[in-house]
Amino acid sequence: MLQTLRDAFVGDRDLTERQGTILVALAGVVFSFTAIAFRAVESASDFQFLTYRGGSTFVAMVLLILLRRSGRAVSFKGVTWKTWLAGLILATASMVYILALARTSATITLFMLAAAPVVAALLGRLALGEAVNRDLVIAITLTAIGIGVMVSGGLGVGSLTGLVLAGTIPFLVGSYNVITRSVAGVDPVVPTIIAAGFLTLGCAAVAMSQTGIGVSWQDAGLATVSGGVALGVGLPLFNLGHRSVSAAKASLLIMTEVILAPLWVWIWPGEQPSIQTLAGGSIVLAAVARLVARAYRQAKNQPEESVPAA
Repeated sequence: MLQTLRDAFVGDRDLTERQGTILVALAGVVFSFTAIAFRAVESASDFQFLTYRGGSTFVAMVLLILLRRSGRAVSFKGVTWKTWLAGLILATASMVYILALARTSATITLFMLAAAPVVAALLGRLALGEAVNRDLVIAITLTAIGIGVMVSGGLGVGSLTGLVLAGTIPFLVGSYNVITRSVAGVDPVVPTIIAAGFLTLGCAAVAMSQTGIGVSWQDAGLATVSGGVALGVGLPLFNLGHRSVSAAKASLLIMTEVILAPLWVWIWPGEQPSIQTLAGGSIVLAAVARLVARAYRQAKNQPEESVPAA
């Protein structure tokens, strides 16, 4: 298996759908450790943590570029203002995610993140000028109901600011997905390294204006887990695996992050979600699962000749 992954990583082999499925689900597992890493921070401020998170992600992406140099090298051709915008939006989403975690529960933040595929589908329809179909209307309605239920019980576990920040996450992630689809020829490593640069420089500037960027080794290590490991390992796994599975199936598989992250912080430090949060989150997950499952079935029912060759 490791040999297969190495060959696929440098472009010498294609993964099977089963192998791709495992990698995408595993990427969600790796992503899920960000929440507990942030909860374990001793004294670093939000922006200090984000500075080291962005910096470690940048280093991980540079290492990835070097490792791929002798095989499927990263190409910077085709980079336009859309690519830079995608990087800026991804950096903003990463920042808002941590700021939301600091101000409300991990469960609410992750369930809000789960709504991203619904928002991406809506934004994609609007950007392409296509009519919104019945499946999307149902998904949007269920997602709105689920978020309403979560918010009804959310103020007891966090501030209104935290809820607002968490609420912007699906729009940021959805916008990023739509823009990256419009520049599909650009290697996904490129917007990620741009995002890491924006995140590091922007958050370092804020941290320097407050308390500086000096933190303990433990806090720097935890930030590196959320950046250099969670993103540095998780993103390559996702990018490699999702080529072998449909976009709809990948959207479902990556939900391992949404399921596991609240579980980790429930185990430690004992952050127990409210009944309203669990109920509303379940409605959101059901809406997303229904939407992407129907999209997956529709893709499977398309005639083979309509599918472009890999």
